[in-house]
Amino acid sequence: MDPLSLLASLEIPKIVSPLLGSGAAAVGKHIAQSMTKTDLEKALKAALEAVEKWEKQFYIKDHLFYKVGPDGLKGSNNFLGNYFTHPEVLKELTKPLLNQGKPDCDFLVMLFEKQAEDNNIKLNQQASLPDWIETFVNAYFQHTVTYLKFQVAKQDYCQQLAHWFDDVKFAGIAVAGQEVEKSEKLAEIFVMPDVVEEVATARAVELERLAEESGEQPERALLGKTTGRKFLADQLLSQNQSRRVVILGAPGSGKTTLMSYFAVMLAQSKAKVLGLDGDTDWLPILIRIRDWQRYLDKHLDKSLIDYAGLLAEKTMEGKPLPEGFFDHWLSDGRALILLDGLDEVAEDAKRNDVVRRINNFLGQFDRNRAIITSRPVDNQRD
Repeated sequence: MDPLSLLASLEIPKIVSPLLGSGAAAVGKHIAQSMTKTDLEKALKAALEAVEKWEKQFYIKDHLFYKVGPDGLKGSNNFLGNYFTHPEVLKELTKPLLNQGKPDCDFLVMLFEKQAEDNNIKLNQQASLPDWIETFVNAYFQHTVTYLKFQVAKQDYCQQLAHWFDDVKFAGIAVAGQEVEKSEKLAEIFVMPDVVEEVATARAVELERLAEESGEQPERALLGKTTGRKFLADQLLSQNQSRRVVILGAPGSGKTTLMSYFAVMLAQSKAKVLGLDGDTDWLPILIRIRDWQRYLDKHLDKSLIDYAGLLAEKTMEGKPLPEGFFDHWLSDGRALILLDGLDEVAEDAKRNDVVRRINNFLGQFDRNRAIITSRPVDNQRD
């Protein structure tokens, strides 16, 4: 049978739940915090895809399940589902999650053969079961180790981001007996502004291009008076399902502080405060467009992800991020992209270049939610 139909029909979520449960039973809830359900599903999928790719080098008649149909109690789908949820198999697959090395290939082969014999599954003797298992294990181990590194890096990244944007510092004139500098937590002093959906056509050419070039009509919100629905800004992501939201507001209306608030809430695992799914492993990416554009002046060949990494490691003084860190969340649509201050790029040519780069970036990772802020045209800098 075609291996693509075999592996595509295997229900990975049914393997993940007992696998996470098996690991959690061994070390408590720590494993669930280190390896998310989505990451584990991705690792299993990558391992199965590696087997598919490996088998493609052989004729179909030489595939492991060539003599076995996919459906029914004696089908390969049911067999593999039972095999991968077998307690001893789960124990082996849990090893990388507990930093105990690779699963034991020889042991997994022995269990595979025994279960096939017990269930009268006729494996193709022309195929190499040890190579099949080894291919799966190597890919699974590689991806689980990588994803665990990403989660460790994310913890540091979010801590640094929250520290950087959560402390609001106040400075005053030195007076005897009073503090000259004082700081407060953003969430404790931030007054949530209202936003009002704009039903008229957007006035900013740059913002209109963001919609036109993407082929998607964005929701627009104004931090000021207009017509349309009115709600608190922290309901912005729950009140509409558009992936792109443009916030227009006059100077001092709180756009930058609002973006910091959104980033801090996600960094502190408070997605529900923003109306987002609390079970999703979100990653906030906050970019001040003016600073990004200055970076581009000297690094035209660098991407927005390159700048985000530099911001995390140099500006926020975080630990070095592993290669592919941001792509891991962006590729799944689990990032909230916050781009603050499009209007602060004063020169038309540079602003057009930034708009083009934003369009390309959001087009490449179009499964993610994005919020862009700017002043209305009437209030933009000369």
